[in-house]
Amino acid sequence: MNLDNINFCDALNMFRAMGDENRLKIIYMLINGELCACKILDNLNMSQSTLSHHMKQLCESGIVIGRKEGKWTHYRINNDKMNQLSEYLKMLGSEQYRRQIDMDCTQESITSDKKVKIYFLTGFLGSGKTTVLLNILNNIQNKKIGIIQNEFGKLSIDGKILKNGDIEIKELNRGSIFCSCLKLSFVQAMSEMLKQNIEYLFVESSGWGDPSNMMEILDAVKELSGDVYEFKGNICLVDGANIIEQIQESKAEEDDAVIRQIKHCQMAAITKVDLINVERKSIVIDTIRDINPNCKIIESDNGNIDLSFFNDDLIKYGIAESEDTTNSKEVKPKSIFMNFEGTLEWKQLENFLKPLTKMAYRIKGYFYLENGGWTQIDVVGSRIDKKPWGNEEIPECSQIVFISKIGPEIIREITKSWQSVTDKKMQLKN
Repeated sequence: MNLDNINFCDALNMFRAMGDENRLKIIYMLINGELCACKILDNLNMSQSTLSHHMKQLCESGIVIGRKEGKWTHYRINNDKMNQLSEYLKMLGSEQYRRQIDMDCTQESITSDKKVKIYFLTGFLGSGKTTVLLNILNNIQNKKIGIIQNEFGKLSIDGKILKNGDIEIKELNRGSIFCSCLKLSFVQAMSEMLKQNIEYLFVESSGWGDPSNMMEILDAVKELSGDVYEFKGNICLVDGANIIEQIQESKAEEDDAVIRQIKHCQMAAITKVDLINVERKSIVIDTIRDINPNCKIIESDNGNIDLSFFNDDLIKYGIAESEDTTNSKEVKPKSIFMNFEGTLEWKQLENFLKPLTKMAYRIKGYFYLENGGWTQIDVVGSRIDKKPWGNEEIPECSQIVFISKIGPEIIREITKSWQSVTDKKMQLKN
C-alpha cells in the first residue's frame, strides 16, 4: 500500500471505533450478516441509549452501515471498510512504513518548536465573517496564512472572494465542519494544511456551524498529526443589526447554533455597529453577556476589527466545556444556487430578490449588471446590499446562493419571482 494514498484520518477513526470491548462484540455479531438493533440489544447487557452511542461511533467510522426500517435500525458490516482496515494492519508491519515513521520523527524534531497558530471565526449567517477575515488578511504583513473556508451549500461564494495568490485556501462545502458529515474531512484538511508551512490558520465556519465540539476536533488533529497547532481562540461575529431576532427565531425552531456560537467563543465582535443606535448596542451586549459572561467583547465597523487580539491571550477568557454539536444532516437547511449567463439592470435584480428575503436565512452571490459590471450581492434580513466585485478572478457566469427557511418550497418562489421581472432563462441547482 502506497503511504501517499492512505487516508490516515479514516484509519485513525476506524481504530478508535474498535477500541471498545462492546463495539468489538457488536462487530463480531454482525460478521454473520445484518441484524436489527433489537437483536443486538437482546445479546448485550446495555440500555438502548448506550447501544445508540456505540452504533453512532461505528457508523461514523464507516465500519458499520445502518438503514432505518420502521421503528428499528438494521445494521451490517461495511466490507469495503473492513478490507481497508486489513490493509492498514498489513501496512503497519511493513518496512516501508517504519522508514517513513523514522523520517517523520526526524522532521518533527526539527520543526516541533514552530506551532501553527489557529483561530476559529464563527458567527451566524450574514454576520460578516468573510468581510472581517478579508480585512484581517489585508492587515497582516509578511505572514504565511492558511484558510479553511466552510460553506453549507455546494457553491462557495466566499471562497472566491478570499482567493489570493499568497493565501493557502481549502474549501469544505455541503455541510458543517462540526457535523459528522464533514468532521473527518475537516480533521484531515487541518493535517494537510501543515504541508504548506503556514504560520497562521484561520477556520471560517459556515453560518450554521455549531462549534460545541471544537476542542474535540482539535484533540483528533493532535492524535493524527502531533502537537502542531496552538489554539489561539474562537472569535464569534455577532450581527448587531439582526442578532436579537436571530436568537428569537432559533429558539422558536429549537435550534441552538446561534446561541452556541456565542457560548463557545473567547471573543465576540459586534459587527454592523454603524447600522445600530446606542440603545440597541447596549441590548446586544447584555444578550452576549447572558450567554457568555466571560468572553471579551469588541466592536467592528464596516468589517474593520481591532487587531490587538493577536497580542492578547484570548484563552484567559475561558473555554466552554465540549458538548455534542447540534449540527447534523437532518437539520441542515436547504441550499439552492442559481446560474445566469445574461445581464439584468440593478432594479430588476432588486425586485427579484425583495420577496425572497423573508423566505431565506441568507442570500449572497455575484452578478453581472447592465451599466454596473460584476457586482457582489449580500442579503441579510430585509437588507439588500451590493458592491463592486473586488477579486481579480472573473466569474464564468452570475451565481446566487439561497439558504432556505422554507425548505425545497423556495424553488417555486424563486422561479415565480424571477419570471415576474424577466423572461430570460436561468438555472436552479442543488
